[in-house]
Amino acid sequence: MSAAPSPSSSSSAVSPVLTSPILKWLDKQAESPASIWALAALNTAVLPIAAKSVPGMPSVVQSIAFTAVYGGAGYVSHVGDSENGAGIATAWCLSWSFLNARRAVTSARPVPLLMVLATTYNVAVYGTKTLHVNGYL
Repeated sequence: MSAAPSPSSSSSAVSPVLTSPILKWLDKQAESPASIWALAALNTAVLPIAAKSVPGMPSVVQSIAFTAVYGGAGYVSHVGDSENGAGIATAWCLSWSFLNARRAVTSARPVPLLMVLATTYNVAVYGTKTLHVNGYL
């Protein structure tokens, strides 16, 4: 019969990936809803540009929908469930990227490129948290 591991031995096991200062910083950023709310604010701010059908911009309907989802993901993190908030933010930022990133990058216009950059940053922040929580990192 094997004995259960002592609590001190299991608590000393730290994921080697999160020993990197950058990954630790990203993980800490994912505890806050600030960056996903900033992305929601950016989506709201660019609505007039999207309404003009500027090349590289998502449609107005997409901008409104993603703003709402990003706000919801931030709310989930804000009320204390940063793990699920990170998962929601990651999934929807990746969805935005699949739908819009290529068109935004090929347009080579500053606002669409800023949106790609902001979305990529949020994928890095919340994606790191999601992968770590699910045991992939």
